[in-house]
Amino acid sequence: MSTNWNLGFTQMLRNTQPSYWGNWSLDAHVAAGAVGIVTPTTGAFQYVSTLPSADIATTTSPSNEWKVQSSDVSTTSAAVNLNGSVVDPDTGTKVDAGLELTWKFGHEGSLSSTFLLANQSYLASPLSQIGTHHDWLVAQAKSAGMYQNGQITQGFGIITQALMAVSGLNLGAQSSNSSFSITGSVGATNAMAGNAGGDAKGSYAQTKSSSSFEQHLWPADPNVVATTLMPVAYQFASFVGQTPVLGWTNNLSGISILLDDSHSGTYIVDATATYTVDGVQHSSSASVSGGRATAMNPIPVNATGLQLDLAFKGMFDDEKHRFNWPSPVGQFPNGQIIIDLYGVWPGATRAVERGTGAVG
Repeated sequence: MSTNWNLGFTQMLRNTQPSYWGNWSLDAHVAAGAVGIVTPTTGAFQYVSTLPSADIATTTSPSNEWKVQSSDVSTTSAAVNLNGSVVDPDTGTKVDAGLELTWKFGHEGSLSSTFLLANQSYLASPLSQIGTHHDWLVAQAKSAGMYQNGQITQGFGIITQALMAVSGLNLGAQSSNSSFSITGSVGATNAMAGNAGGDAKGSYAQTKSSSSFEQHLWPADPNVVATTLMPVAYQFASFVGQTPVLGWTNNLSGISILLDDSHSGTYIVDATATYTVDGVQHSSSASVSGGRATAMNPIPVNATGLQLDLAFKGMFDDEKHRFNWPSPVGQFPNGQIIIDLYGVWPGATRAVERGTGAVG
């Protein structure tokens, strides 16, 4: 079975972090300010260059522990006697009391990612820096074959944020009912799995497995402490037309608007979207009944000034709500707007944009 591990890892991250990309293979080129190409079908990042004089800032991670695993993965620990055969690379002392951590995988293709996080590095004021270096980015896109019809091709862009780890490991099971173990001093081994404080340094003396594994460990070698941080996941900005899109996750051909009136409401809601493309105003209309959901006609990705007017139909007067998005593709990098509609006639009505909770 051929498994695209980075794509599976990324899809798992998207359950809680919708705009993250995974760095499954622990590519050190993945860093805030790195310019390159992301292929959505694989999630792979191809490094091209680094933004000149990039202003990079860091913030402490809210949690040191990073754990992303398939549902059939379990972890166990057991004390082992090392009898002084292992030297802790952080302290230089011989270790008697050790720890063995074991990951058990139920199925082929299951994965586990556990790390001790240090910080999040990010491009300060990303839109401003992208604008300042726009001509330079165009030149880089041209050199990489990612510039067509006077525009940067989607997928070319810049890493705006990266989660940086002290130590840890990515494991992918290549057969069912398999296991992978690391052994070392108690503190260092725990730090490999993120079970330690922020000052800990992960390492291991040896590894063993019951079968073949896709494995990427940091530090990459046993009996050493990593001297640099390793990126685990990142966020990426690309371009749609002339607009830089923070949190870009896929090639966009249009912006969809879903009207969700399935929340036990009874109102019929009429919707009208107006927007501008190349200086010309356009509009699109739809209607949805209580208990249903309706998708409006897609809005072009180069639309600006999108306004959505909603009318909850009453006996004599309609109750109206309005949303305004000056740059819809920049505000909805996944190309999807979902409006939740609430209200039981003849009571009060409410319209909420699902992603941000904004009320129209």
